[in-house]
Amino acid sequence: GTEHKVPISSQLLDAEFEYAATPKLSNYAYLMSKVKNSKEGQLLPGIVNIFLEGDFIGTSLIAKAIGAEEEFDLYLGIDEGITVKRKKITEKTDDTLIAGIPSRTKTISYQYKLIVENYKSKKIKVNLYDQIPVSENEQILVKNVKFSEEPAVKDYLDRKGVMRWEFELDPKKIKEMTLSYTIEHPRNMNVEGL
Repeated sequence: GTEHKVPISSQLLDAEFEYAATPKLSNYAYLMSKVKNSKEGQLLPGIVNIFLEGDFIGTSLIAKAIGAEEEFDLYLGIDEGITVKRKKITEKTDDTLIAGIPSRTKTISYQYKLIVENYKSKKIKVNLYDQIPVSENEQILVKNVKFSEEPAVKDYLDRKGVMRWEFELDPKKIKEMTLSYTIEHPRNMNVEGL
């Protein structure tokens, strides 16, 4: 009664690779693949060992049975050959006085730089995610939202304020983008979580 691992199948499958990165949350990019099953038969649910270009890169999970020629996603983990950063460039508070009296509103302007670096020797496809604040209070306004490059998708998956940029990045290259916005609210209101 001892447990043994037995390989069920070994297959070469076609896959398209891309990276997902959210620099506000992590400095890492995550390799994802869209894989097409062969026409030989069904893939059973369970743990799979994944090899890329002959090297073992890890394990992933097939959650449900995959039919012949069906496409499915595999998440392959962090790739240290790609780095992402989100740097705050400016945070400026406007304390304008009108005839020596502070304005009734407080205005704070933010600007961020998003940086993706490809240390790999091949071109990569990147989906970069970030967000701008979304006010749920009519006294708090989000204004002057600007991007150095327009996102491919705004309000990604119907999540307000979440943006996705899609681009390819050549080997050994760096891509930089900026996003900025202004928050305006009553001076006596304390706003957190920006």
